[in-house]
Amino acid sequence: MLGNGEGKLKQREIEYLSNLIEEKSRVKLSISTLKRLWRTDLQQLPHPTTLDALVSILDFKDWQDFKKQNSPQPATENLQRGYRDKISIRPWPIYISLGAIVLLIGFFVIQGFNRKDRVVVTKDVVFTADKTVTSGVPNTVMFNYDLSGVKADSFFIQQSWNPRDKVRIDPEKNYYSATYYTPGFHFARLMANDSILKFQKVHIKTDGWLPLVKYDLRDKSHLYLDARAIESDGILRVTTELLQNANVDLTKDFYLRYYNIRDFDGIDANNFDLETRFKCDQLSPGGRVAPCPSMEVMIVTEQNIFFIPVTTMGCIGELDLAVGEVYKSSKDNDLSAFGADVYTWQQLRIKNENKKVSIMLNDSLIHALQYQNDFGKIKGIIITFTGPGSVDFLRFKNVKGERVYADEFEQNGI
Repeated sequence: MLGNGEGKLKQREIEYLSNLIEEKSRVKLSISTLKRLWRTDLQQLPHPTTLDALVSILDFKDWQDFKKQNSPQPATENLQRGYRDKISIRPWPIYISLGAIVLLIGFFVIQGFNRKDRVVVTKDVVFTADKTVTSGVPNTVMFNYDLSGVKADSFFIQQSWNPRDKVRIDPEKNYYSATYYTPGFHFARLMANDSILKFQKVHIKTDGWLPLVKYDLRDKSHLYLDARAIESDGILRVTTELLQNANVDLTKDFYLRYYNIRDFDGIDANNFDLETRFKCDQLSPGGRVAPCPSMEVMIVTEQNIFFIPVTTMGCIGELDLAVGEVYKSSKDNDLSAFGADVYTWQQLRIKNENKKVSIMLNDSLIHALQYQNDFGKIKGIIITFTGPGSVDFLRFKNVKGERVYADEFEQNGI
């Protein structure tokens, strides 16, 4: 039987499954999501991204590939295409497949997890992390470890949530250094085979706002902009000249990100009121215009992130938003209220009261939702634009309406 002998997984087994899925698919499924999938009273299919991540464990390309190879097929190959499609999308085989895939994954995961020769720990494992500089990037983190009491086939340090940041280490040694080129908050992981032995918090802070340019948000490479030249007339912005000086190719699509990674003391991550005013900017003549200009506010916390986007009305079909474990896509949710004229100032407000989130755009409530998992402390703010963009102000208030944090470039406060 799985888990405790009654078909139920233990917490540590679910954590192991979550880490294994993340490593295989590069998608992080939360513990709460996996617990919901394990229930037998599941009434509807999860989000397609979740399904893709699940079947990646069994080496399927995506959920559609799994469904295609496991759905019942018509007895006669000469059936018309329309009838074949109707048979393949009947809901009952899909739900049966979902239940089967979860049980199958659980079987393989627990079999691997419970192998006595997989990882043997005979004494406490040591794992520490120390930065070479207090703030700023690049920043080298010095990891010290002691694996003398661990028996396993292979050992790794993974710098962040991203499996691409995982490197093999020598268990006979005690030191490994890694350079972080992007600010953020991470849980570095000391791993034996597929098991996580210990976590260490790594907070790569900035000194105020740091602008970076990326051609692909998933790419580790980026261009630093001069942080001393981004404040002008009480507004955070970059000019075409500043981008050219940083060798940004203005004929390509690019993303501009403003990072403010720090300890936001005095702010409860489950009770706060965040306001900002921002807009996309046009490049000087000759620069490329993004087909779907958009902007996004991301709040980085100890336990999760949440991001709120705004784009043009014609591009709302490409939106995604997340608040902790709650993820919504415009593919199956009406997010049209997040459409606006992004080339004019838009005032976004995110009010969180005891895990109940209200999102307001220009003083109008456009969305409300509730999450369950604690965020921990707020560790950073990231504002992203497709192309250049400006920020007029950013301020945090507590639930009593008392201002707790405001940026120095705020001069036009409204």
